[in-house]
Amino acid sequence: MYNRVTLLVFLAITAFLVPTARAQSIADLPPAWPRPGATLLVENDRGAAYNVVYPKDQPTPFHRHRYFFAGLDLNTATIKVTDTDGKFRLGPVIKNRMWYLPKGLTHQEMSTTDPGRHTVVIDIKEKTVPEAQNTTIYPTNRYAASQIKIVDNDRVVIWDCAWAAGAEPITSFDSRDMFLVIAEGGDLAITTAGEAPKAQHYDAGQAVFLPGGQARTIGSARGTVHAMLVEVK
Repeated sequence: MYNRVTLLVFLAITAFLVPTARAQSIADLPPAWPRPGATLLVENDRGAAYNVVYPKDQPTPFHRHRYFFAGLDLNTATIKVTDTDGKFRLGPVIKNRMWYLPKGLTHQEMSTTDPGRHTVVIDIKEKTVPEAQNTTIYPTNRYAASQIKIVDNDRVVIWDCAWAAGAEPITSFDSRDMFLVIAEGGDLAITTAGEAPKAQHYDAGQAVFLPGGQARTIGSARGTVHAMLVEVK
C-alpha cells in the first residue's frame, strides 16, 4: 500500500513538473540569430535585418524568436519546420513573397530543396516612435508609383514597392522610420531634401535603414528595382 501511494504521489508530482520544465527549456532556447548562415546587414534601436540562407539538409538549431519579424523570400524552395514536440510540416517558400510573423515562435528549420531557402528577415525591436506630422507640400508615405500594402498592424506597415527605370522619381514625406529590403536589384537614387541626387547600385538581398520625419525622393536610375519597404511604428 505504501509503495502504491508513493508511486501515485510521484506520478502526480511528475505530471505537474514536466510541463513547467518543458516551458523553462523552451524559454532557454537560443534566439533565431545570430547563427551560421545569418549575416547581419543593419541594426539599430528599431530593428535588425539579416540575410539568411538555409542549405539543403542542414537543420538549424532549435530556436525561439525573441521579436516580431518581417521577411522577404529571395527564391523559391521548400522548408521543413519541426516543433519542439517533434511534429513537423513542409511548406513552400515563394520568391518575392513578403510576410510578418509573431514573436515567441519556437522551432527548427531545414531546406529540403537545392538551392535552399534564401531570405532577408527584420526583427522588429520593442521601441516605438510617434508618427511624425507632415508639414510639407508632399504626400505622406507615397514611396513609389507601384506600391501595394501587404501588412498593416500595430507594429509595422509592409509595402511591396517597385521603381521603373526612366519613370519620374517620387517625392514624399516619410512619417516613420523604415527598412528597405531589395528583392530585384538595380541603381536606386534615394535623396533627402537639400541633397544632390546620387544613384547607388543595390543587389537583391541588401537592406538599408531610412529614418523617418523627413521628405525624401526615390527613383530608379537603371533597371526596375523591386523592394519590400517596412515602416516601423
